[in-house]
Amino acid sequence: MPTETANWSPAQSSAQYRAIAWLRWRIFLNNFRRKGSTGDLVARIIIVPFATVILIGPTFGAGFGAWYCAYSGHIERIAWILWAAFAFCQFLNLQLGQPGTVFDPTQLIRFPLPASRYTAIRLFFGLLSPANIASFCIALAMAIGITVALPNLWLYVFLALFIFAVANVLFNRMIFAWIDRWLSTRRAREIFTGLIFVFALGSQWVNFTFNPAFNHDRFHPTAAQAARVAAAEQNLESVKHVYDKVWPWLASLPPNLTGSALSNAHSANILHALTDILFCALYALLFYMIFAWRTRTEYRGENFSDQANAIAKQPLAPMARTAAMAPAMASGEMALPSRYAPLLGIFEKEFLTVRRNTGIFYGILAPLILVLLFAFKMAARSHLPWLFPASMAYALLGITPLFYNIFGLEGAGCQFYFISPVRMRDVFLAKNLLNLTLAAIDILLVYLVIAFVAAFPSPRMTVAALLWAAAILLASMAIGNRRSITAAKKVEAGRSASKQASPMSSLISFLLLVAGAAVGAGLYLAEVKLHTAWILIPALAIMTAAAWIFYRASLSTIDRYAFENREQLFAELCKQ
Repeated sequence: MPTETANWSPAQSSAQYRAIAWLRWRIFLNNFRRKGSTGDLVARIIIVPFATVILIGPTFGAGFGAWYCAYSGHIERIAWILWAAFAFCQFLNLQLGQPGTVFDPTQLIRFPLPASRYTAIRLFFGLLSPANIASFCIALAMAIGITVALPNLWLYVFLALFIFAVANVLFNRMIFAWIDRWLSTRRAREIFTGLIFVFALGSQWVNFTFNPAFNHDRFHPTAAQAARVAAAEQNLESVKHVYDKVWPWLASLPPNLTGSALSNAHSANILHALTDILFCALYALLFYMIFAWRTRTEYRGENFSDQANAIAKQPLAPMARTAAMAPAMASGEMALPSRYAPLLGIFEKEFLTVRRNTGIFYGILAPLILVLLFAFKMAARSHLPWLFPASMAYALLGITPLFYNIFGLEGAGCQFYFISPVRMRDVFLAKNLLNLTLAAIDILLVYLVIAFVAAFPSPRMTVAALLWAAAILLASMAIGNRRSITAAKKVEAGRSASKQASPMSSLISFLLLVAGAAVGAGLYLAEVKLHTAWILIPALAIMTAAAWIFYRASLSTIDRYAFENREQLFAELCKQ
């Protein structure tokens, strides 16, 4: 293993950094030369404005809140905003993850690179995640807001908030470095996904319960609503009691240290202000040391593999069964497999793969929880006939991206489909059937949630919603099968940065759902406007039939299409 040597000059270290930066930049540019790269670039360009809008709101709110606290003389309350910024960045981390890199940085350990330099490179590789960008933007907005209110504190404000942003970013990098370590086993992935699910559920419950935008009825209370308001106020008192108990224990953490530093600077207690900033910087150093500890084990060659663990733990029963079957196979007593055997075998294999990928279950259940919370609020106001179709369309947001990257979890194993005696049509059909099964389960759960919260949807709206879902899913499978070949994306279950589809595929999936929802809403509004009930179901039935014909035609030519573009599939899924 390479170590730092006495004759290694700073110029050589600088040359290594430049070489790695140049390599990453060239790989990034070369990606635009491959087929389908233009679509991914367009998708990113379209997504960036939406992401910017999402970032502008919290950034402006934090800046305005910091200005108001400083202007009103309550600068100590800035710690609340800092805690909110910290929680927001962690929420972004959980929802969006860290950005994937254009190549695996662990490949660098084969070169004469010391551990300290490898740690620095690994640190900078993940700095451009949405959460890290948000950390610096929010800190800058808060610094500007406080400086506008209290110009004399500008030096301490910018220094304290810069140190806080650095500590926040280093905390994010530290946590995700260890998350990748914890996700190396399936059981850990299941536990971690459960924790994320509970966190997401809790945050959404708080939003729907206490956000005034979802509680307009509190301003016109009836007797029953007044009881709910009283219960909510009692809950707030309980939360305040917990806050009074917990807040002193948080005084020594970076958000409170930064708020205390600003308060001391405002009180002209410079020594205490600099001490608080120093302690916050020590937290940042601690986070970096823990991150370096994790990357040092990678540097020493640590590697985790679900496949290796599965082989090591594989029981001998399958071998015994094979040995027991050998005499029957030799004598010709065993029946030949049916023409559906490859289809059933691939379906079973896909089921096992999905069962071990907890990220898929999170994508299925997370929209369902939001449907549950939203349906409670909507059902409390009036019975809405479109509640079930709208909820079902939203729930499918977590399912349809899977249709566009059905080989993502295969990795290099996708090559075996092309050399085995099985039609690619059966491979695609088996994978489509499994995705349809997941979608059917999601739709059934949405139906039960709506029935429990509000009332059973009417038979007419149920039939219309199912026809609409069938049309959208068939069209998604027809388009997704081809995108899975020409725009495949390698998915690593043990990596927090893995996404289920390429940017362009995700955008196509989203736009298809939006277009389908617009068509369905337009047909429903046409019925309401014309006071008739004979437009929605016949039109959706025609749309479903057309989608079925489109899917059948696409499936009939998928063998030739897959073989013509297999090199592009292998290049993406087999790369290291």
